[in-house]
This record gives sequence, C-alpha cells and structure tokens, in this order.
Amino acid sequence: MTKYSNKEKALLLYEQGVKDSNFHYEEGLEQLITLKDAETIFRAGRTWPVFDYLIGFETLVHLKSAKYIYHAGLEWKIIDFAKALDALLVLGDAQYLFYAGAHWKQFDFEKGFEGLLRSGSCRYLYQAGTLWKAFDYARAWQVLEINVAEGETWRGMAFEHPRWKKALLKIWLDLTPC
Repeated sequence: MTKYSNKEKALLLYEQGVKDSNFHYEEGLEQLITLKDAETIFRAGRTWPVFDYLIGFETLVHLKSAKYIYHAGLEWKIIDFAKALDALLVLGDAQYLFYAGAHWKQFDFEKGFEGLLRSGSCRYLYQAGTLWKAFDYARAWQVLEINVAEGETWRGMAFEHPRWKKALLKIWLDLTPC
C-alpha cells in the first residue's frame, strides 16, 4: 500500500474537485482543511465551482500563510480585502504586504505603510516607494538611513529611481532653510 504525504493527498483531493462533477465540495473543503495545505486550499478557491471563501480564508489565516492570503486577494472571486490586509499585518511578512499594495484591487495604503514601516525591511520599503499609489517617502527614507548597512543598497537605488528622486528632492527642499 502506498503512503501519501498530506501534500499529495491534498493535491489528489483538489484535482478530484476540479474533474469530478459529482464531487461534494463542502466535504472536500473540510478534508483539505484537515490536511493543512495552504496551497491547495488557495487553488480550490480559485478553480472549484463551489467554494466557501470565508472558511477558506479563515483557514489560510489559521495556517499563517501570508503567501496564499496575498494570492487569494489576487485571484479569488470573493475576499474581504480589509480582513486580508489585517491578516497580513498580523503576520508581518513585508514581502507579501508589499505585493498586496502593489497588486490588489483594494488596499489601505496608510495601514499597509504602517505595517511595512514596522517590518523595518529596507528592500520592501524601497520597492513600495516605486509602485504603491500612496507612500510616505520621508518616513521610509528615515528607515533606510537608520539601517546603515542594510539600507545602503536601497538608498543608492532610490537616488536612481524617478519616483524616489522626485521625493528625495522634495524632502531635501523641505529641510533646507530659504
């Protein structure tokens, strides 16, 4: 008898839900939840014709999967963006917080920025400044300056990027006495 890992079992169950017209989706989701595989729960929400998005989302939060919460925000038909952002803020994953701000249809840039600032990630603060629709460059620049070694690369890149260059000029002009 072949033993399957939880990941393999979850993928087989997911594929059954995609292919079998007689599949019982509620039971299928319950089984996926017991297998604790965030990727297949996300994929089921994306492709199964019947899916409980609230339960699926709550499971992704319980599994602490910033990656698939972010992807659910991109691809699921139904998601509460405010709750999804709150979950990303609690998880504190700067990468997926940045991606959410760059790609989600709905995003609270003020809350997202505060979370990104708390992360202290120079890389994602720099990148958010290149893509986000709303951004506090002065406060982000302070983090890039305080983190001397980590921020060095990103400060250098900021001087070359058009959005950052414009913001840095404004910061400098605001600090320069007339």
